Amino acid sequence: MVAQEKFALVKKIHDLLLKKQNFALVKIGKTNHQALEALRKELKKTQSVFKVIKNTLFEKAVNKMATDNQNFVDLRKIFLPLKETNALLLFEKEWSNGLRTFYQFSKKETSLSFKFGLLDGKSYRDEELSGIAQLPAKNQLIANLIGSFKSPSSRLVYSLKFNLTKLVYILKEKSKRTN
Repeated sequence: MVAQEKFALVKKIHDLLLKKQNFALVKIGKTNHQALEALRKELKKTQSVFKVIKNTLFEKAVNKMATDNQNFVDLRKIFLPLKETNALLLFEKEWSNGLRTFYQFSKKETSLSFKFGLLDGKSYRDEELSGIAQLPAKNQLIANLIGSFKSPSSRLVYSLKFNLTKLVYILKEKSKRTN
């Protein structure tokens, strides 16, 4: 009966990895339960899922996924076998908000850290995930880009009007002095 429960847990992890293809494995170390629940609540706002997992069951799910997906073959070669206490952080298609939320929470709670992740079909190490988490959100980057497009054109218009405006100002001053 115990083997059936483990088989069901491996299938559940496998299904989660299939459903939400963007994920990160994080080290939770000796983080207390209250901190993990607070993190879970924060991540829920970004539509991310946080699950504490057993390393061996996760490894079996990755091995099962590796038969169909080259990304998991690479993950298996580089990052497995796992050590320490870990949790699985699963993201929706927009993974940047969940990644940033975990990173900000891990700065407060030092026992939490990234191990590795798979985002948009590419695997990342812990340092790379931390760097990605510090980047601005996609919407903010788009707004910055649009703003930078507008800025040169407004500067051009100002520079074209500058000499004419200066001439008008000089003529006004001359007309005031002659009167």
